[in-house]
This record gives sequence, structure tokens and C-alpha cells, in this order.
Amino acid sequence: MDSEELLKDILAVTRDAGFGRIRFVGQMMPDEEQAAFLKGLFNEAVRAREANNAEALYDFLHEWEEKAMDIMFTRARSPIELDATPWTPLRVPVREAKLALVTTGGFYLKTQEPYETDGPENLGDWSWRAIPRTASPDDLEVAHIHYDVSGPREDRNCVFPIDRAAEMHAEGLIGSLNDTYYSFMGFIQKPELLASETAPEVARLLKSDGVDAAVITAT
Repeated sequence: MDSEELLKDILAVTRDAGFGRIRFVGQMMPDEEQAAFLKGLFNEAVRAREANNAEALYDFLHEWEEKAMDIMFTRARSPIELDATPWTPLRVPVREAKLALVTTGGFYLKTQEPYETDGPENLGDWSWRAIPRTASPDDLEVAHIHYDVSGPREDRNCVFPIDRAAEMHAEGLIGSLNDTYYSFMGFIQKPELLASETAPEVARLLKSDGVDAAVITAT
């Protein structure tokens, strides 16, 4: 195993690990920076053990989290330029409108292919999943390592308000709900592909279903 493969193996984070920004050191930084992080981490761990005080170790991890996040945000800046957002007024009152939910929370049916949470070359995943409105919590899973998914795994409505929408419809606050909702995984480093390919696909499906408005829930 060469040094590059060794670094990737050491800094790899499993899909089921809890959310933590430190993972971006292994995903975003060059080999030299990763090696410097591991060397510093080892030294800080030794000092923390000898001093019986981990505060400096926590500060070290926070410092490297910030460095990695700076790199991630730089890469995430959209390479596409958007014109003025077209304004489309709602044609009917909400009480008469047909609504759909679209989430970027990384939800998918357990029978569907999971998202590639980092995707090829850490570029994310700009594909979508169709979610039946009647899907139960037991039917769903969440794949996303760029926000804390413990909340939506406990209660999907904090990111994907399927049950709240059903309640509002039952109360007469919403005219009707589309039979199909749509989910994306919001870590997308190629937004031009989202804008040119997958988002228009979902828009066409919503339009063909006669949806008056889509409520987009981000993370």
C-alpha cells in the first residue's frame, strides 16, 4: 500500500459514523496536509494524555475542522451564473392548490439505491429518488454525511415533513397533495449538472402531475 492509499485508508469515515466536520480533512485536503494533521494529532494526543487534559486536543481538532471547511466551501461555490429568478405566482389559493414536497435531506426508500454521499472524487450525488406520499417511516432511510442525520432518523418531519403536510391537508389548509414526493442528497459539488439534468427532470414530473407548487425543504 503506497502512502496515498494509506492516508485514504486511515482517514476514511464509514457511512454510518456520526456527523463531524473533521471528516473533511480526509476528503478535501491534499496528502501533505493530511500527513501534517495526523502528525499533529498524534503529538497533541500524547500531550493531552501526559497532562490529563484534552482541551488542547479539542482545540487542535477544531482548528483543522475550520481549515477543511474553508476548502469545502471554496469548492462548493457554484460555477454557474444564475439570471434573475423567474417569478411564478401561485395560480390558486393554497387551500385549493396541489402541493408536493421536495427535500435535499438524502431520503430514499430502503428498496432504492442509496446516494453516494461523497460520490466520485468527492463531488457528491445529484441524482433524485421518488418517494411515495404514503411511505411509512420504516420504509425510509437517510444517506448524508454532511449534516447530523440523527434528528431525521428519529423524526423525518424535521427535514421531510410528510406527516405535517398530511395533517394540514386533513385540516383543509392544503387543497391536495401529490402522490409522489422527491428527494435529493444536498451535497452536490457539480451544481451545473443538477441545474441542467436532474432538477429539470423532477420539474417536468411535477408539472405532468399537475402540481401547483413544490415546498423545498433544505437541511
